[in-house]
Amino acid sequence: MRALVTGATGFIGGRLVERLLEQGATVRVLVRRPEAARALEARGATLIEGDLTAPATFARALEGVEVVFHCAGLATDWAPAEDFERVNVQGASELARAAAQQPTPPRFVHVSTTDVYGYPAQACGDDAPVRDVGLPYNSSKVRGELAVRAVAAETKLPLTVVRPGTVYGPRSKDWGVEMAKLLGAREMVVIAKGEVPAGLVYVDNLVDALLAAAERPAAVGRVYTVRDVTQETWRDYLDALADGLGFPHVKTSLPRWLAMGLGFCSETLWRLAGAKSRPLITRHAVEILARDQCYGIDRAVNELGFSSRVSFAEGLRRTVSWLESPEGRAARGL
Repeated sequence: MRALVTGATGFIGGRLVERLLEQGATVRVLVRRPEAARALEARGATLIEGDLTAPATFARALEGVEVVFHCAGLATDWAPAEDFERVNVQGASELARAAAQQPTPPRFVHVSTTDVYGYPAQACGDDAPVRDVGLPYNSSKVRGELAVRAVAAETKLPLTVVRPGTVYGPRSKDWGVEMAKLLGAREMVVIAKGEVPAGLVYVDNLVDALLAAAERPAAVGRVYTVRDVTQETWRDYLDALADGLGFPHVKTSLPRWLAMGLGFCSETLWRLAGAKSRPLITRHAVEILARDQCYGIDRAVNELGFSSRVSFAEGLRRTVSWLESPEGRAARGL
């Protein structure tokens, strides 16, 4: 396989590149800062300097590739609206269009998110429509996915969309490093006592699904939600993480209505102050912790043969082991 991976210096993209190289694939990575990807280059990846906001850099990266894994994106709950638009909407659309213009258009695997379902009160099936609820990340990922799908419909680009749930594992910033910091500082809170299903998917299990999506002919034109087949809650995850790191369990729990109000007030104050830092709490973060994230995965199971090859217990063990490693401790500021 000759593959191009965007977002290779990130959590999901980086692990995908490692797995592709382990399988003997020829891998190119599109990176803004080549110095950040030297470890991948040392493993055998070819670095192409470029940027999702600079479509002129796409041609060299796409030339002759058989599969594009579009993992790059602005994945945060707080950033300027124009940044979300440039990266998650325009960047994704331009990359898909550039791929479609290749002499032989490559398979295009677009990594979306379950956030596109719009945080319904009850987790929906994998055939539910997307819903833009106005939160910046949700909105940009909905519009970005729809834009890529529109390009595919217009050009016949062989597209597959994968919507991961809450991805965790070694090198995870949001669900690994940041939560470890909050647990260590005793600043982590849960919503509804942490009894909400978290929709977890271990990163290697997600990579299994991405590889299957790229290889199976029947996956062209399909959309797949991916999370682990078990349904651990936030309490399950946070208690296991705390136990592994030797920290106390989270005791503070807020009702959703109060947490959403605090998030709205915090965001408003930050905007009025023109602050560059992240607010203390955001509505996006509250929705992730407050709404059932275990969306339906029947299609991925039946069509991609998806299964949770790495169990929750093993995934947590690997995550904690990395967090306690020199690299993980440095990421935690220790």
